[in-house]
Amino acid sequence: MKSGLAAMIHAAAAARNEGLLTSGRIGIVLVPDEETAGPRGSRDLDARGLLGKDGIGMLTPEPTGGVVWNANRGAITLRATMHGKPAHVGRQFEGVNAFERALPTVVRVAEIKKNVEVRETQYNIAPAMARKSILLLGGRVEGGTNFNVTPDRFSFTIDRRINPEESLEEEARRLREALEGFEIETLQYEPAAATPAGDPVVRILLRHIASVTGKEALLEMCPGLLETRFYASRGIPAFAYGPGLLTVSHGPNEFVPIHNIAQCALIYALTAAETLR
Repeated sequence: MKSGLAAMIHAAAAARNEGLLTSGRIGIVLVPDEETAGPRGSRDLDARGLLGKDGIGMLTPEPTGGVVWNANRGAITLRATMHGKPAHVGRQFEGVNAFERALPTVVRVAEIKKNVEVRETQYNIAPAMARKSILLLGGRVEGGTNFNVTPDRFSFTIDRRINPEESLEEEARRLREALEGFEIETLQYEPAAATPAGDPVVRILLRHIASVTGKEALLEMCPGLLETRFYASRGIPAFAYGPGLLTVSHGPNEFVPIHNIAQCALIYALTAAETLR
């Protein structure tokens, strides 16, 4: 992300200094919490009516690896907790095993997972397996205090990523019904979002990507959440395109080719100049 932000800042300065903007202006918004639903960033700006005010297009420099994301999945992320009562293993009959109480529900959610992951989106996304809807069960699991004590608490997470064709409300209702009897904490509740492939802003962006890189860029759906959803919900065309490589992002050996950063800076400046002509 830092490489993309650097490219955007440089592009905005170049567009200003070279007199490329004949109308309007470029706004750069740097937010700190894109990975955690944006309570101090985009969500806060949106709640205060400041997000994308008077905007005609939005671009975020996510590591898209050469494609343009015009859509993103929604997310329902829950932490489900079952409570019990601790007791020494030798007198476990005096305790209540939270883990054992939770097992039937975990099995039910696993059945939902099977059903969910046969669904496929009609949006373009690669590879083919990425088309399937997602339910990650047990991304984080916690409980108990020691091997010889009945666990008085057991919790696990469910991360449900929904395709734009699915209903956020219906999928949330289905999970909550399956988790009856659990204490439920909602970590994320975010809709899917999409901007039409024929939008004028993306046509401008695609043309400049081709002219600078010599390659036609495909439009795809992002496999996760994007800040674009806040802007798209306000009717602002919103896209992601950046110099980073998704194949190495969030890993221990992230890198970004310097050439990509320079190309993106030029693409951003030209796109802004034509959009604001």
